[in-house]
Amino acid sequence: MHIKKMGNGPDLVMLHGWSMHSAVWHDLAELLAKNFTLHLVDLPGHGQSEWHEHALDHDVLLADLASELPQSAHWLGWSLGGLISIAFAKLFPERVNKLVLFATTPCFVKQADWPCAMEPEVFQTFADNLKTNQAETLQRFLLLQARGSNYSRDTVRQLTTQLAIENPPVKEALEAGLDLLIGMDVRSQLAMLTCPILMILGDRDTLIPSEMLEVVEQMTCNVEAILLKGAGHAPFISQTTECLQAIELFLDE
Repeated sequence: MHIKKMGNGPDLVMLHGWSMHSAVWHDLAELLAKNFTLHLVDLPGHGQSEWHEHALDHDVLLADLASELPQSAHWLGWSLGGLISIAFAKLFPERVNKLVLFATTPCFVKQADWPCAMEPEVFQTFADNLKTNQAETLQRFLLLQARGSNYSRDTVRQLTTQLAIENPPVKEALEAGLDLLIGMDVRSQLAMLTCPILMILGDRDTLIPSEMLEVVEQMTCNVEAILLKGAGHAPFISQTTECLQAIELFLDE
């Protein structure tokens, strides 16, 4: 697994979202590296990390992350990376000091007892289309992430230029990652975490309804929630400065 290390200060692990890689953090990472030692992970089959069968299986992935990353660190995850970070923090509570979650919900798919999520058909459509036209599916997902944001055009341009379109993950990694998005439900794990948690969500996120934050705050007293006005599913790209300030304040407390 490829992990880029940069900066000086307390260790901070950063996990990207579905179909992306660690370059998605570029602008935010340059700023955070002034005060933190960053560990920028490329998940298996993404970016510079090689793919091997079962590499994104839940237990295999968590074991590989545990073997490659610091024994004690802050963790920051975006979307799918946030789901994985929650699971890691539950399995290795002594290794996660504080947890920052960008545009992350503990369950992306709507359930009978979890209405603040996406309809299953949305993800199933992505899964079906991925089999026939990978490039078009990735482009549609990028548009979905930026839709509604006040900065949607710039966000799409940056994501498209740096990431999924020009340097896409291997198909098997995309399929396995989508399976995680659809199948992972870490609500119980999130409720049992004892580390401080900061959740940052855009009020125009088309993948996660904003009322999810209120539900999570009822699940655990460890969560501090921030709802960014005008932001979509990638707030750290559209509103980098605001996100940086929130992260540094939270981690320095």
